[in-house]
Amino acid sequence: MVLSLTVYTGTALLMAWLGWHVSHREQALISKGGAELPFYAWEILMAMLIYVAVSSVRWLTSWDYNMYYNYFVTMQSMGETSRENFEPGFAIVTRLMAQSGLHFAFYFAFWAALQIVLLYYALRHRKVLLPWIALCIFTGPYYVQWMSTLRQAVVECMFILMVELIVQRRFWIYLLLTIIATSLHKMSILFIPLYFVPLIPLRGVKRWIPYLLLIVCVILGSFPQWIQMTFDHIGRFAQYWGYGHYYRLFTTDSHYAFRAVIGPTRLCPLLSVFILIWYYPAIKRMFAGDRYMSAMYRLTLLHIGYLNLMANTTQYLSRPGDLMRCCFLIMICYTMHFLWRERKWWLLAAMAIFNFHYIYYEIAKAVMVTGSIYEPELYHTFLF
Repeated sequence: MVLSLTVYTGTALLMAWLGWHVSHREQALISKGGAELPFYAWEILMAMLIYVAVSSVRWLTSWDYNMYYNYFVTMQSMGETSRENFEPGFAIVTRLMAQSGLHFAFYFAFWAALQIVLLYYALRHRKVLLPWIALCIFTGPYYVQWMSTLRQAVVECMFILMVELIVQRRFWIYLLLTIIATSLHKMSILFIPLYFVPLIPLRGVKRWIPYLLLIVCVILGSFPQWIQMTFDHIGRFAQYWGYGHYYRLFTTDSHYAFRAVIGPTRLCPLLSVFILIWYYPAIKRMFAGDRYMSAMYRLTLLHIGYLNLMANTTQYLSRPGDLMRCCFLIMICYTMHFLWRERKWWLLAAMAIFNFHYIYYEIAKAVMVTGSIYEPELYHTFLF
């Protein structure tokens, strides 16, 4: 427990300080007539290096991590895979790194580097968000989930960068990157319809409309049996996506298919979005002309709406919504920065509780219930 608290909290604070430092240094330069700092500013490079170092020595922390670890070491020792249905891009990278004789720490460092470089590069013109990003990543659910869903985490961070192409209407480059992302995770094909979400006009839409739509999603998600009928019609595609096994479980095991989920993990993001919706007009004025932020807002609403629709079903049905997880992360950081600048301390404290509690909540559960499913949230390392 002590190691987990130290690593997660310490890394969050250190990366947040580096983000704060580079942001203030850039603002000071701009106020004197200078240009913004480049992406390779020393604070950003140091923050990314810390992220990669912490990730590379992390070891045997979840079922998915164990799967990737076993896949790599089996390839390295036997020259063959323990799983045949990985996407070609991911399989090629794994084979090349395994056959080069590299330690598995370099393998996980590579995927962690992709995650953090893609995310930070997407925010290279929005460095004021970096302190909040660091705090959210390590104290929220993002880091532990990214280290588990390794392939999907990379394409999630890649999508954040691709949103710039949506704003710039550069569809063909966006499509090319979608193809590359699909070689890492087949679910990335959904990036094609997601291209059109930020183009939805919201001018003149009253705040009560997104509130109402989210409430409808929560209500429908509380009675998920309607999903069974829908899934019966689309289930034939599950095999193509690599989810044939889960579809069979869904249709034959009601305990697997439906579950009652209510608690901080579901309520806190919803409450955060309620605050975001209320203050979005003011946030938009503060970041006037930031079309990237407007695109993130639309994708965030879709993300939260979809996850609440699927909240009481198997997690594999929620994964399409997870492709937009980083959109929610970034919009929360926009909101917290706004509340900080406007000195709305009580609301900022509420947002901090909603978004900085996850890792401590999971660590507490892991400690209180030894040998439980929550132990993967703890930090383990092969160094000692």
